Amino acid sequence: MLTTIKKLALAAGVSTIALTSAAQAQDELRISEIAVESSVAAAADSNGLEFYPDLAEDIRAEVAERVALSSDGADPQIRIDLRKIALNGATMLPESREFNQLEGVVDITNPTGENAGYSFPVKVTAESGDGIVPEGYVTVPPSDQEFYVALVSTFADVVAEGLKNVNTAGGKVDP
Repeated sequence: MLTTIKKLALAAGVSTIALTSAAQAQDELRISEIAVESSVAAAADSNGLEFYPDLAEDIRAEVAERVALSSDGADPQIRIDLRKIALNGATMLPESREFNQLEGVVDITNPTGENAGYSFPVKVTAESGDGIVPEGYVTVPPSDQEFYVALVSTFADVVAEGLKNVNTAGGKVDP
């Protein structure tokens, strides 16, 4: 009898876990398109995109690896506007092409491209050693050769994490 009860309890537990996982998967925000643009290119005092012309595509590809994608054109879209590429705050990068700050704004839009009311900033900085981290930035400590990859990757991580705070039933959920 005890063995039968244990088997029933185990089966009920497994079923509950399976149903919970399925419900969570249905609640997950699915994205039909990811577009990355840059208002950095319009800034006269910035040369970051001259050095890194593939930055927008690299960020798009990294975000696509981290979010649930959909082929349904009725699902929301992500629009990312890159607004700052800088080295310690200076947007005119040196000839060494170093940068350690990347900023942008993520908008979740409906399929017509209209803002759905969900937007959040992304600010990422990479510091080596004991650098001072600006307020509001997420920090990653890479080696000098890995700054670009680390910044792009962390930017995509922050976008994916920010999407978890969007309530698909309506309204932004406080983190």
